[in-house]
Amino acid sequence: MKRMPFRKPSQHGQAMTEFLVATALVMGVLLFAVATLGKFNDVRNKTLMGARYIAWERTVWGNGATMDTSPAASGDNDWYTQYGSGTQQPAKSDTELQREVVQRMLARNGAPIAGGDRLNNRLPAVASAMWEDHGGHAFLGATGDVVVSSSRDESPAANLAQYSADPFGSMSTSDSGTFKASMNLATRNLQTGTLSVSVAKDSDTLKNIWPGFSGLTFSDTNVVLANTWLSEGAAKGERLFTAATPAANASLVNPSLYMGLKKYAPEIDTLQFGRIERDVVPANRLSP
Repeated sequence: MKRMPFRKPSQHGQAMTEFLVATALVMGVLLFAVATLGKFNDVRNKTLMGARYIAWERTVWGNGATMDTSPAASGDNDWYTQYGSGTQQPAKSDTELQREVVQRMLARNGAPIAGGDRLNNRLPAVASAMWEDHGGHAFLGATGDVVVSSSRDESPAANLAQYSADPFGSMSTSDSGTFKASMNLATRNLQTGTLSVSVAKDSDTLKNIWPGFSGLTFSDTNVVLANTWLSEGAAKGERLFTAATPAANASLVNPSLYMGLKKYAPEIDTLQFGRIERDVVPANRLSP
């Protein structure tokens, strides 16, 4: 007689149960990890937006490096004194930019923007739902976990003076002199903004899943090459270009050469040499 192997049903059921439990645990961790990575990706995107915001703000707000009197910065300061209307003069420190980023970039989407954000050194009253672990604890523990730095440099190199302050052309005047045309442009217009955000440093939920986890830091740098010397408006731009127009600054034709024609053209003495006119869009072009 042949002997047949025999398995107890309970042993077969126990093996299946252990397999299902192990599979559920592995899949649960994987799903948890995917959801957490999605949250971290949101932090990464907000960091990128914040770096862009910092660089853009530096195109219209000065900081300590911009407002000082060092040789590297004094040239631009003199330029703004001569041509600027004041929009470039107010300063906003990196600390104030950091507070604005915290309130405007790291809060819940749709949070109101207030003029006093740069004075608010607290965390946003309403944080984004994406910025919490699965235990409901906020990723961002303190405002000090958000670090902002910015700079303003020559662009693209320090030899731009030959194209701005130095004359680029000359013309003989009616008094046998010479007019040298130049465009006195601001050259420190390469704005750089860097933002670093450290999150989940004290998340017990993540530490239980990944032993030794101590948080993540996301950092991004954005650079804007801005034409800041025309951000002052049409009137200041007109002054800038007028300074480089020969006929607006010197007599190029001796009046004795054409004033004899006044009896034939009485309006000849009203000629406006070197007049600068702004381009004006016709009113009918602006109507809806």
